[in-house]
Amino acid sequence: MIRQGEYYAGIYSHPDNTRVQSITSLADMTALTAVSTPRWRSDWRTLQALPLKRIIKEDEWLSQARMVSMQWVDFMLMPLMPQYNNHYQLDNISLKAHPHFVVQIKDSRHFVVSRNHPHGQQAFKALQKGLAKLREQGRIRSAYEQAGFIPDLAQMAVLNSPLERQKSSPE
Repeated sequence: MIRQGEYYAGIYSHPDNTRVQSITSLADMTALTAVSTPRWRSDWRTLQALPLKRIIKEDEWLSQARMVSMQWVDFMLMPLMPQYNNHYQLDNISLKAHPHFVVQIKDSRHFVVSRNHPHGQQAFKALQKGLAKLREQGRIRSAYEQAGFIPDLAQMAVLNSPLERQKSSPE
């Protein structure tokens, strides 16, 4: 559903956290802390690849959001929410995405279809056919753009793209 290179996350902090909101390059990350859980392998690996001061392990999402909102930790990764101006509000928790940067998550998302199910092969073929048609029509990308998984890259830059280029360049 989401192909490699199409998965992004917003860099969410308390709206008054100027250290996060004023990031201008990957080098600015060295003074920052982030919170996540190793249970979310893609997010955890992405954070580990960033030049952060520290990554705090917290398994509960609500506790992560509280830590960031209270500015005990600088930021967390979350999907963008363009319909809310990338602002997350829940009771006394207030988080705002960086206005100009996103982080690319090096991962993809798929449907799982059992090979052992009597209709597994038929379901797999139907999914492939339907997804190909939706992708050809641009509906998948449009849906993920509306949901915030794929940002408007004319308006936002990928903060860790230099990191990705370094990893893939020959030594």
